[in-house]
Amino acid sequence: MRYALSNWIYGEEALEETCARLARLGFDGIELRGEPHLYDLPRLHNLLQEHRLTVTSICGMYPGPREPRDLSHPDPALRAAAVAYVRACVDLAHATGAGVVIVTPNPVGKTRPLAPLAEEWHWAVAAVREAAEACAGRTVRLAIEPINRYETYLINSVPRALEFAQQVDHPAVAVMLDTFHANIEDRDVAEAARLAGPRLAHIHVADSNRQGVGRGHIDFRRLMRTLVEIGYAGTLALEPLPPLADPYAAMAGRRGGEVAERFAAESLRLLRLYEQVAAPVEGPLTDA
Repeated sequence: MRYALSNWIYGEEALEETCARLARLGFDGIELRGEPHLYDLPRLHNLLQEHRLTVTSICGMYPGPREPRDLSHPDPALRAAAVAYVRACVDLAHATGAGVVIVTPNPVGKTRPLAPLAEEWHWAVAAVREAAEACAGRTVRLAIEPINRYETYLINSVPRALEFAQQVDHPAVAVMLDTFHANIEDRDVAEAARLAGPRLAHIHVADSNRQGVGRGHIDFRRLMRTLVEIGYAGTLALEPLPPLADPYAAMAGRRGGEVAERFAAESLRLLRLYEQVAAPVEGPLTDA
């Protein structure tokens, strides 16, 4: 498995600083905030080479009214704009070698439909299918992310995401697991991963309180054992947030500084330990 960290949690921190931080802590890669206009690709490639990092994924951003990126919106023009945004993220993923673009079919903060639910579901399915055409001939998949009911309404759980992906019926569309959201919505985080099985394209990691691994009550030992058992070979992208009243203040630059650094370091150490313990022993066992 590979380990990355989503750079949106460090807000307006310069990309040079974030890449240096991840290299120092021992991460394999970086998950880029899905704002394609932010990145100068030659400069980004130089930074990645310098710090021996890869871009593992593009974290699509769907922040509600601030950016009308609603793939389920009743207005066809707004849906078309959301499709164009996802396609731009796919272009960024292709240009940087990332294998995953995260897709939330309705934006964070939209907790009620604007039209009958069945219609918004249908519009979202069609919009994601259209966006997925940008993946043709590219090693990029769209990963449908379930978000908890207090932030969105359309897709809250892994079974619901699987149902959605099945209806989209496109080879480039898969699902992802976010441990924080799954802790709220899925009966069992590890079993949600097992249920997703081969359609599990990506994982976001934060504990039950949205902080670092080990600071809440999610059983990450069991989750890592399950991931080893199902043969998950993707990325675990850390997304721990400092204990702020508004966790999204991190994206506005008011990050937790040393707290966020500590969460990242602790989480990476524990996850690698749990993966190592869960890994099958190769060769014959001998007495010590």
